[in-house]
Amino acid sequence: MPDRDDAANPRASGRSAPRYRHPRDEEIVRAARRLVRGSKATFGSQNEFRNALTQYLRREDPLAVVGGRRLRRLLIGVPGLRLSVHYTEHEDPTPLTACPVCGAALRPIRNQTLGGELVVLGQRCTRCDYWTHRTRRIPTRYRISSARAESRRIQ
Repeated sequence: MPDRDDAANPRASGRSAPRYRHPRDEEIVRAARRLVRGSKATFGSQNEFRNALTQYLRREDPLAVVGGRRLRRLLIGVPGLRLSVHYTEHEDPTPLTACPVCGAALRPIRNQTLGGELVVLGQRCTRCDYWTHRTRRIPTRYRISSARAESRRIQ
């Protein structure tokens, strides 16, 4: 049996070839804006948009991957893009520690009673538009669209 060359076998040296690469935030934002502006104006789900974005990014880098949580976090503040969230409500008495949409900190929503006491009604995200109350609002579907396409539809 012939001996294998250690240089030709990456596992022999203890290092394997990378199977994926995380693109920079700027690359993802630029590709997302081009994708929404250039092709389909509205994507009905986060998965549909992520698949189209990954396909777009893989034109230049075949190992590029993007996760859903990172994609949502990046798309929240992008001008020209709108991230619409549909929710369902469930009873859950435990308070949230972070926003389920973007991962930012939550601050309490307070109200003052007639007796002067402060009562916590719910929680609001400090970064995006997420809020919840005693019945927990759970994100179920994310729609990504062009801000211009949404404004045309409303009028």
